[in-house]
Amino acid sequence: MRAEIGSFVFDSEARTLTRGGAAVDLSPKAFLLLQALIEAQPAAVSKEALYDRLWPRTFVEPGNLHNLISEIRTALGDEDRSIVRTVHGFGYALAGQPPPSPPEPARFGVVIGDKFVRLHPGENLIGRDPEVAIVVHAPDVSRHHACLFVANDGVTIEDLGSKNGTSVDGKPVRQREPVHAGAEIAVGDTVLVLRAIRDEARTITSR
Repeated sequence: MRAEIGSFVFDSEARTLTRGGAAVDLSPKAFLLLQALIEAQPAAVSKEALYDRLWPRTFVEPGNLHNLISEIRTALGDEDRSIVRTVHGFGYALAGQPPPSPPEPARFGVVIGDKFVRLHPGENLIGRDPEVAIVVHAPDVSRHHACLFVANDGVTIEDLGSKNGTSVDGKPVRQREPVHAGAEIAVGDTVLVLRAIRDEARTITSR
């Protein structure tokens, strides 16, 4: 079993607890106790169940379990006891992992000639209107010609009833449809190329 506890990695087969690749020392009993808490996570494990697992058919002093918990907390840097919780009158529990952060929205821009225009999440209007996100100075482009929609899962495009139409890679846009990075978007006779923004894109001048 392999599990992550914050910045720590627990590996039951290798019998290791590491942080950043460096080993973190735990006594054999503390290792087994941590494994029991991981297996039950985020449910609490009773003290009786832990005694039975760590010291089967053996009487031990009650303080032994507390000492092992203290050893685990010290190893994990759990001074505020937010990782290994004490469930008063019952036992102990390993806190559940925080929910994953939402994915960062994909970043895109369009290239028009020698100009790069960064797209923002949501609607990005294309047209001759100077107030739209992507201004195209061409007589065959409508004031509000088309719209690029940027979402977490990609980009879609919709023609806004333009006079001269919108196409993607030579195919006319009839309804909202997805657009892939590298696609050529024609509004009238003007061609825009959709680009995914990566770190190297910072070298491109944005409007």
